[in-house]
Amino acid sequence: MNNTRFINFKLVICVLSGIALVYIIYPLFSILIFVEPNNLLESLTRPRVIDAFVLSIGTASVSTLLIALFGIPLAYCLSRYKFPGRSIAQIIIVIPLVLPPLASGALLLGVFNPQSFLDRLFPNVEFTQSIIGIIIAQTYVASPFMILASMAAFDSVDKSLENVARVLGKRNLEVFVRISIPLAKKGILIGIVMTWIRAIGELGATLMLAYNPHTISIQIYEDNALGGLSQAIPGIILSILLSIVLVIVYSIIVKKSSSDTRKNNRIFSFGDPWWRN
Repeated sequence: MNNTRFINFKLVICVLSGIALVYIIYPLFSILIFVEPNNLLESLTRPRVIDAFVLSIGTASVSTLLIALFGIPLAYCLSRYKFPGRSIAQIIIVIPLVLPPLASGALLLGVFNPQSFLDRLFPNVEFTQSIIGIIIAQTYVASPFMILASMAAFDSVDKSLENVARVLGKRNLEVFVRISIPLAKKGILIGIVMTWIRAIGELGATLMLAYNPHTISIQIYEDNALGGLSQAIPGIILSILLSIVLVIVYSIIVKKSSSDTRKNNRIFSFGDPWWRN
């Protein structure tokens, strides 16, 4: 009886897993139906598609760097310090994650429109319909991924290790750089990857704030709207290829990081501990 139940359970799990995998994989291959092999290379090298693709990579990279610069310290602050309004701050940082992207774009447009205070304060800066506008939209909608992942990573770090370092005379900045970040680096890395992926795939907020110049998402949207799905195929294929490369690179980095951690078996992830220097 027990063996029968185990077999039935295993069968159910396998069937459900198979359905989930097919649901994810099938659309990736079904797109090939619309591809004409003779015109594929020419389609992939269309100037407007390449320009949009390069622009998306560049803006997503800048956006991710900006989010990391401000988001990681914010995550550490929310993870380590107690202050009035901390719970409210933790709720607020999630809002861009749950808001419809078009709503986020509308909110940003209210702040950065040509009649806004910021536009009058910086009259020579084009906040809308520009690369700056794209970066603003991407940083807003993608920031929760970095902050939440980094918060979880810092929460998993044993606070006593930081306290010991402070007792031994290390300053807070050194503790943050030499202990907290290295121990939380896996979670932070996940946040960086998720943030970059979300930024490069952003459409709704960018559509509202900076339709031009075209990112790859907007180029796909426009090609499909004007010429049908077949015209959007080049951008879709480039996006799929980029996703595959990114996942492979990410897997290699995580695997190497795990291997180094097991090999060294140290508290810190680089060099000798500072108390041995």
